[in-house]
Amino acid sequence: MPGDDSATWQTIKTFFTPLDIDHMAPRGLVLDDFAAVKADVESILEAVESGFMPPGRRWAPDRVDTFRTWKDAGCPEGVAETPTWRPTTATSATTFGFRYDDICFLAPEQGWAVNSNGQILHTEDGGTTWVKQFQTPIEGSRPVYLRCIRFASPTVGWAGTISGSTRLFGTADGGATWTTVPLPPESPPKICGLAVVDENVIYASGTNEPRDPCAIVKTGDGGRTWTARSMEDHASALIDILFFDADHGFVVGGKTDDPNPGHQDLTPVVLETTDGGDTWVNRVADLEFPVGEWGWKLQFVDDNLGFVALESFDHGAILETLDGGKAWRRLPINDPQENKNLEGVGFIDPQVGWVGGWGDAEFQSGKTSSTRDGGQTWQDANDVGSFINRFWFFEGRDDIAYASGRTVYKFSTDAAPPPTLAALMPTRGFLEPTALQATDRGTRFDYTLPDGARSVWLHVWDRFGNVVRTVAHEEDAAPGSHSVTWDRRDDSGAAVQPGSYIYRLTVDDEAESGVTFLQSTA
Repeated sequence: MPGDDSATWQTIKTFFTPLDIDHMAPRGLVLDDFAAVKADVESILEAVESGFMPPGRRWAPDRVDTFRTWKDAGCPEGVAETPTWRPTTATSATTFGFRYDDICFLAPEQGWAVNSNGQILHTEDGGTTWVKQFQTPIEGSRPVYLRCIRFASPTVGWAGTISGSTRLFGTADGGATWTTVPLPPESPPKICGLAVVDENVIYASGTNEPRDPCAIVKTGDGGRTWTARSMEDHASALIDILFFDADHGFVVGGKTDDPNPGHQDLTPVVLETTDGGDTWVNRVADLEFPVGEWGWKLQFVDDNLGFVALESFDHGAILETLDGGKAWRRLPINDPQENKNLEGVGFIDPQVGWVGGWGDAEFQSGKTSSTRDGGQTWQDANDVGSFINRFWFFEGRDDIAYASGRTVYKFSTDAAPPPTLAALMPTRGFLEPTALQATDRGTRFDYTLPDGARSVWLHVWDRFGNVVRTVAHEEDAAPGSHSVTWDRRDDSGAAVQPGSYIYRLTVDDEAESGVTFLQSTA
């Protein structure tokens, strides 16, 4: 296959992963600098042609040809284009999942993601390729829903769940294996947020469900022992958490005094600690909020400028601080498309930022909005991505960022065109293209099982991550076409409310997920 005769450094630099860069540096080859690569282009070409680099895997022939063609053309540098948002190939790494709840990147090329399939994915090339590292198991008869992920180093990381039975997983080998982390009984039943200070100090927060007890858990010895602190005196729900060092941090959520609380009863809390979580102060206690609004995601651009996304069924707004979190003000999202029910918030600099989430009270539209004046005015930015729950930025970089939502999105000057829809879709999995069929009896799921399938489960969650029904379970199921109907009732037999429901079909150690919108359950 001939090389790309239009390639420039803007393309070539994406060929080198952090592993390549680290591997070749002691040998005198600097791969992350244009001038250095141009000066050593003959040596680098020899290394990739021989398979000496990258370590452990050879470049494909067309990549080698492109590099050779670039060398023969005089190593043109090219001009970086304006950064834009594009979907990565996260959804082609596994069967199609409805949502990517969280991401964590240690470097622009190296990151992890968790999705509604119950999977942890890993990339070492900035999202060009993803590898599935972990599929959560069925525990008893209950599935595990991953909500958050953080890494302290390339080897040590943590993944929180909102499934109660197993609340936290840990890895010490970069995600190749994950084990259950025992937590104290006083820990929240759902881990919604993780803050990693270093390999020893980790905080976790939860729960997002006001009817459950909320708490903070902490380890100071790398996870060997954990302590839990009830936060019931400060909050009814806690979601995102961020620590600048072992002592100073914030956690956001909501509070209500209603004895039978729901999300519609909450008002925001932004809690700050300067003593490692022993004491907390609500920094928005003096602000007025509409009832039915609570803090969801938290981001600091620098030591002073920070933002909190406020989730609400009826409003779109964020909080902003200019003094490191001591004082906050509420900024409405005045996008003409009336974006609300927000979750993800992210500013790449003091002026340019984005918000996204469910988009409406019905959790259906997944709208995204953008600002270029520090949050004073907002515009439609649905081209960025949809259903965004997390933005991820890199200190000192305004040319690269990531977001997780309907898939994992990347903001960059990558020369490669955005993946096509066909590239994003996986090969045909278990669920049929018309998997969901509304009938008078309920919602019908159609799926096809391969030869040798053993265990089959179909679970349904509500929009807050509570399992409402085990729709199907079969051992040693026959191969071929299957159909099962959910009568739109929960495990107790009660009719569920209209709204959005996430479903997951698990076949042995593979899973696929999606969403169904119930307009009426009558």
